[in-house]
Amino acid sequence: MKSISISSFAAILLIWTITACSPSNRVTGSNNYITKQIKVEKFNGLQLTGSPDVIYKQAQGKPSVEVYGQDNIVELLDIYVQNNSLTVKFKNNTSIQNRGKLEIRVSGPALNRIALSGSGDIKLVNGIQTDDNLSIKIQGSGDIAGNKISCNLLSLSINGSGDMTLNRIDALKAEVGINGSGDISLSGICKNAEYSINGSGDIQASELETENVTTSINGSGDISCYATESLKGRVSGSGEVAYRGEPQIDFSKKGLRKL
Repeated sequence: MKSISISSFAAILLIWTITACSPSNRVTGSNNYITKQIKVEKFNGLQLTGSPDVIYKQAQGKPSVEVYGQDNIVELLDIYVQNNSLTVKFKNNTSIQNRGKLEIRVSGPALNRIALSGSGDIKLVNGIQTDDNLSIKIQGSGDIAGNKISCNLLSLSINGSGDMTLNRIDALKAEVGINGSGDISLSGICKNAEYSINGSGDIQASELETENVTTSINGSGDISCYATESLKGRVSGSGEVAYRGEPQIDFSKKGLRKL
């Protein structure tokens, strides 16, 4: 009798645990699309969590947020400013079916940090122009794309399978790193650049004209770059560095070729 009682209790506990951990708010899109304006304070950072898509436009004046989507899905978004960063995410314990099109259209001043955690996408429609440093990070499978990126230090990182495409870059220095299978594609001009890959991701920077380049690969990833003055680096694994230009070369014995 005692063993039966313990087994029954364990089964009840398992059912309770599954129920407690299950999303408490399951919503199916209504197919009734609306546009909603959301008032926000000033910010200089953007944090996107989850699967929504953000379209960011740099503009002077007061910041604004406009959401387009199905009415009952729009109501599940949690959008607020904290520590000078605009946070966009779904409310906790939310499960959505038939999400349909969902866009968060943001207008505001120059950003100095962008972070994406999840599968959502961020599009920088007119780029980012700032005299400060700019940090852009992806954690997960989301994508970030933009043109006309101007800053002092440009720090880019992917941890996961996401992709990043930035064109018309104008920066003093670029620090670019991938941990995983993500891809980063860059073009423009830069004085100094550091590229590193840990995994199978690729950095495509043969259109980013740079004076001095340092590279590091640990794994099967590939780097293409453009160096006019110097190229240093090493490869540990099956990865490869391909380069343009006529730089002075200080490189490990394997994994280097000229484009």
